[in-house]
Amino acid sequence: LKEDESNQLFYVSYNSKKSEADIFHKGELLESIEFALRRSDYSIDIELVIFYFGKGKNSKNVSSLYKRIHDGALHPLIYINRNLFNNTVIFDPEILRKKSSDEMLPQMIGRVNIRCESPDLEFNSDRTNFVENSLTKCIIKDLLELNKDIQARGAILKKSLKKNNKVPTGKASPTSQNDSNRSRTASIIIDKNKPVLFYVPSDQILLEEYILQARDSFGNEICMSDIEITIDGDISRKRSIPSIESPCEKTVFFRYNDVQTELVSKEVKISFEEKISNISGGHREKSLFTIKSSSDYTVGIETVADIINAIDIAYSSKSKEELLPLIACSTRAIFEISAEKVLKTHKSWFTNFNREKLSTSTKREIRDSLLLDVIHIVLLIKKNQALMTAISEASGIRYKNLTNLMSVQSFKVAVKESHIGAHNSTRYLSKPKIESCADSCGLFAVMSDILINLTKETLNNTKIHKIDESELDKNLGAGEPDNLDC
Repeated sequence: LKEDESNQLFYVSYNSKKSEADIFHKGELLESIEFALRRSDYSIDIELVIFYFGKGKNSKNVSSLYKRIHDGALHPLIYINRNLFNNTVIFDPEILRKKSSDEMLPQMIGRVNIRCESPDLEFNSDRTNFVENSLTKCIIKDLLELNKDIQARGAILKKSLKKNNKVPTGKASPTSQNDSNRSRTASIIIDKNKPVLFYVPSDQILLEEYILQARDSFGNEICMSDIEITIDGDISRKRSIPSIESPCEKTVFFRYNDVQTELVSKEVKISFEEKISNISGGHREKSLFTIKSSSDYTVGIETVADIINAIDIAYSSKSKEELLPLIACSTRAIFEISAEKVLKTHKSWFTNFNREKLSTSTKREIRDSLLLDVIHIVLLIKKNQALMTAISEASGIRYKNLTNLMSVQSFKVAVKESHIGAHNSTRYLSKPKIESCADSCGLFAVMSDILINLTKETLNNTKIHKIDESELDKNLGAGEPDNLDC
């Protein structure tokens, strides 16, 4: 605290138990920054002095104890359970060096004290760094973000102090008297570890669990019942969110009226989404082909599985823009192979249409035999509830979602887009078109895979209602209503 007092700009004190970093200038508290740690099995206490060296001044009067050996730059000392930790990386004052000089405060010294009893706290052989695991990742990330927050907020405060191109400096730390008499603010700290994204249908959510800490302006813990909770503007008497079945977003506010400092409020947005899972021929971490299901689906048709894997490799490459025509042609191959397998496996399900009964527009559409095969299969599935149920159960796609996904128009467009990739200029292709085509193509591959693997028991108990010319006309002819009377 006595190092080069005339050039001190800020004194910063952080205590993880309070989840608050206090910034002082010339002994006066300027601001408190809320910051809660990610986990409770370690604690962090920080004391920093941040300098401002004006024109013609430098850090020569600061003890070499706080200077890095390799370049002489200032840095705080790190302690782990009261032992000096020879590391200048996990709390690096130059973390914002890519920012402009007005947005960073790298001239800092002090102590960063980490306390942790966990057996997961491990070090490398020369004890200059951590062994990477979930615990040490959290410690490093907390220190990184706290470092950034202190510098970013301090830089803003420095600008506000600057007058006549001069920044006032002097002994920054408070005396014990003005520190004890300083005013406090009420605070509600949200637990950063609590999830804000859920998949539908969700479990019920207890909202009080999102409050990590709540204190009034006297520093006392606030009783949970005194904190008002609202969901989308309505007071929540039950203080919980019931199971959500459809995608949406809920805005939750936690409010407390303090007797001295009045309202303190914190907002949390909680999203509910359909789970998107991979369709693959193997075990790839990410795939272009996905379904709205709670679990991944592995296609059993060997050739289709190989093509999906090959497309995923191509799509994840740096040169994927050059490979879009190849990817489009390959999705057409998936349609072709999948459709052929279904038509051969279940010949009795399908009608040989009398083309004389079809409209001119339908005849024009089915010149592409693949389009006819794909739409025929899709219409058949839509018409037969037993097939819809079997596909829903085997794929993990909820029946309601599957019904919404069975858009004849979507499958029709996907088949046509893949045909463009094979026979027309690449200017018609784009990343969004390829991804949209992959959605329908992947779903068709999954449905086909399930249909050809139906058990004998299911087949024996299933009466199939075939598609006739009028239904084909209704969906491929003029107007394309994309609905089917089942």
